[in-house]
Order: sequence, then C-alpha cells, then structure tokens
Amino acid sequence: MGLLHAWRMQKLVSDARTAFDRGDLTFTAGFDIDTRARVSMRKIRKEIDLIVDAVERIGWECVRVAPFLASVEIDFVRRP
Repeated sequence: MGLLHAWRMQKLVSDARTAFDRGDLTFTAGFDIDTRARVSMRKIRKEIDLIVDAVERIGWECVRVAPFLASVEIDFVRRP
C-alpha cells in the first residue's frame, strides 16, 4: 500500500467519522478503477473489503456495493 492510498483511506475514515458524529443517516464511499491498467477482480474486492471494514468500525453498516462505469460506490446506513 502506497502513501497515496494510505492518505485516501485516512481521509475516507475521517469523512465517515465526521458524518457519523454529525448525525447523518447515510454515508457513501467509493473509488475509481484505473482503466489504463489491468486491475483484477481480486484487487477490486480487496479494496471494497478494506473500505467496508474501516467504515463499519465507526458505526456504519454496509447496505450496497454497486459498480458505476469505472468506479465502485458503497452505501452505508447508521447502525440501529
């Protein structure tokens, strides 16, 4: 994992924590897939798992993972 990836994950977790503390009911995360390079589904699934694990620790629950063109959107709701 490179420094850029670590920074993006840190920002994502910070944004999720801010939304949770603010009282938001939903949170959406996502990432773009580099179409210039061949990216395996294994790497994409690993990235999804990393994001879901990091955000669910805060108190969110993953309800949807959806591809959108060359990106992936992950939706979370506040745990009851």
